[in-house]
Formats: sequence, structure tokens, C-alpha cells
Amino acid sequence: MKRYFVLAVVALGLFFTACDEEENLNSSVWIGSESESNVIAQLDTLYLDARIENLSGAMRYLWTVDGKKVSTASTYKFSQPKTGEYVIGLAVSDDKGENLQTTMTAKVEGRFGKGAFILNEGNMGNETGTLTFVDSKGIAVDSAYYRVNQTLLGNVCQDLFISDNKMYILSQNGAKNGGEGLLTIANATSLEKEKVYDNTTLSWPSNLAVVGENLYIRDNNGVYMLDTSTEVLTFVEGTKGALKNRMAVVGDKAFVMGNKQLFVIQNGAVIHTVSFESALSGVAKTYDGNLWVSCTKPASIIKVSPVDYKTIDSHTLNVSIGAGWGVAPAFSAKDDIIYFSNAGFKLYRHVFSQNETEEVADIKEYVEDAGIYYNSLGVDPVSGEVYFATLKGYADYKTNDIAIFDFNKTPALQFDIKNKNSFPAGVFFTENFK
Repeated sequence: MKRYFVLAVVALGLFFTACDEEENLNSSVWIGSESESNVIAQLDTLYLDARIENLSGAMRYLWTVDGKKVSTASTYKFSQPKTGEYVIGLAVSDDKGENLQTTMTAKVEGRFGKGAFILNEGNMGNETGTLTFVDSKGIAVDSAYYRVNQTLLGNVCQDLFISDNKMYILSQNGAKNGGEGLLTIANATSLEKEKVYDNTTLSWPSNLAVVGENLYIRDNNGVYMLDTSTEVLTFVEGTKGALKNRMAVVGDKAFVMGNKQLFVIQNGAVIHTVSFESALSGVAKTYDGNLWVSCTKPASIIKVSPVDYKTIDSHTLNVSIGAGWGVAPAFSAKDDIIYFSNAGFKLYRHVFSQNETEEVADIKEYVEDAGIYYNSLGVDPVSGEVYFATLKGYADYKTNDIAIFDFNKTPALQFDIKNKNSFPAGVFFTENFK
């Protein structure tokens, strides 16, 4: 009898222990992620899912972001256009009335601090300017400024400049077709809008450069200086005839193209004029802090000192180096390797240190619908990749292309981005502004 009694007591004890363990099982919920990191770039996606222990039956889910309801599914795709930290909440309840909650913090960082921008005029009649961003992997984000701010840039955007982590975007016609204004100032890393400036004094502004707190803006009358601290706009005397083309900045000086001359502007005044034998088609800062200047007749590339304005060296070319009617310079360069196309589709490369010029590509052989060159050429100052944006035609401009080449690789065409531009005003690389 003792033997059976002991066995009964043991069995009874095991029964109560099992019951206690079952009753003490804790239900829990947490947020799972496909990624190991909770940090993403703007407009990227963090894929999240509800993970549950010890709840059964029908489940109800509620996702929130900073307290705002966003989803009732078991999974959630988190994506934000603005930078910052966001608190993501998850509440799960079962059919027994049990409710569990948890939170996590996700961080959204700026996406646009390193890469290339294609600034687009847009169709003057019914569109505004847009901004296309391309990163080092060839991933393109069209209408990047709109995606971040949900507002439109001005009509017929013409030029872009980056200084002190601020991006300045200039449009020709300002607040037309729903555009927000003549000059938009945004954070250069996030594209988040900081300020919009409009002015009726300026007549078809086309180009700008930034030196400290001063903006130099070229329009049909010449060059104006805008003091951003006071918003006072002042005409820079002696700049009548300034050409519709990109400016260059070296130190505290802005270099502005005239017909056969460069205006040197410092502290709001023309301090010198550099004369040339023929018409200019482009000016840009060199890799070593000097200036590249291109001339049309005779076709030539000239290296100029920004200090004493003397010619360091000059090379006559056996092919033309014009910019056409556009707002972008006739050439773009990495180190002493200069690319140009004479506003057409035959792409040439001039190695300045060797004084050698060669044709490197016929763009039409790579891009089937290349019909119009439109301020299209840019060279990455770090990788040496060549960007070439094209349109099929004026009427069918929505068929377009951004071709990215590396002529040191096979095949040379590295990326072919379709239908992401709209009458480009130029290609701009963040590294050129550092």
C-alpha cells in the first residue's frame, strides 16, 4: 500500500506542477525585421512583422508611427521622406481580450549627400522643374525634391549650387504651373526645404553661384548679388553681357562668362576681367584649384590661374567644343581628363597632360532613342564615369535616357536609366562642391 501511495503522491505533484507552468507561461510580442539595422535612408523601406509567443486564436494588429495609426496587417513596410527618429508601435490582441504592446525606434538618414543630380527644366507650358538623383550603384530617384517635400520646384529650373550643406536651385519662371518660387534653398543631404525666395526684379535668371552668404545670380541684364542674410538684391556693375552659362567659384571669387571674357567678381564687385581671343563655351574649377576655360574659334582648352589670371597652358583642339544654346558648359572633367561633345552625340576625350584628343563614343550607338542633346554631359570627379542624358525629341521628351559610361571597363555602358529626366538643365555631382 505504501508503494502505491507514494506513486500517487508523485503523480499528483507532477499534475499540479504542469498546471502551474501552463498558467504561468508569459505571452509576448515583439517587432521583427528583415534587416539587422533599424537605420534606413530616406524613401527606403524597413520591412517589419509582428512576432508573437503564447497567444492563440484570431489576432488583431495595430501599427502606429509616432502615435498615428498606419496599418492593421500583421506586417508593416516603414518608409519616410523626412529624416529623424520615429517611434513605431505595435499592439496585438487575441479573441480572449488579451492585449500586448511593444515599440521600437527607427532612424531615417539623409539619402542625397553623395551622388549625382540631373536638374530638369520640365515642360515650360505645363510642368515645373524636377530633380533626379542617381547614387553610385546607378539607382535613380526621380522627382526627388517633390518626394521629400510634396511641393514643386519652380518652372524651368536652370542651375544648382551646393554650399555649406545647402542646395540652391534656381528656376527661370518661378511660381508657374504650381511651382513654389524662383529660388529654392534646401538641406543638401536630405533635400528638406528650408526657404523659398521669389523676386520680380530678375529677368529670366539662368545661373547662380554661392560665395559665403552671397548668391550671384545671372539674368538677362547681367549679374546680381543676393545677400541671404538680408535678402537685399544688388546689381553687380560691369556685368552687362554675362552669358547664360554656369559660373565657377574658386575661393571667394566667382568667375562669370562674357562673350570673349571672364568677369571676376569678389565681394559684390568686378575686380578684374580676363580677355580671350575667341568666344567662350565653358568655365569650371579644375581638380587642382585653377580654372578650365573652353573657347570656340579656334577650339581650345585653356588652363587659367584664378590668382593672377594668367594662362598656365593652352591646347588647340582639332574638333569643335561648343555648348550650343544651353546653360551648361561645353565640357566636364575628372582631373586632367576632359570630355566634350560639341552639343552633339560624338563624345570626345582630351587628356590635358598629354595634349591628346580622341573620340571615345557615338552615344547613338548605345542609346536607341537619343534624338536631342540637352545640357546633357557630366563627369563624376571621383569615379570618372560619364553621364549623358538625352531626349527622343521635343514632342516625345518623355522618352528619355540617362546613360552612364566607364570607358575603362567593358562594356563601357554601366547603367542605362530610362525615362527619369525632362529637358535636363545639367548634371551636378556633390563631390564637385566640396
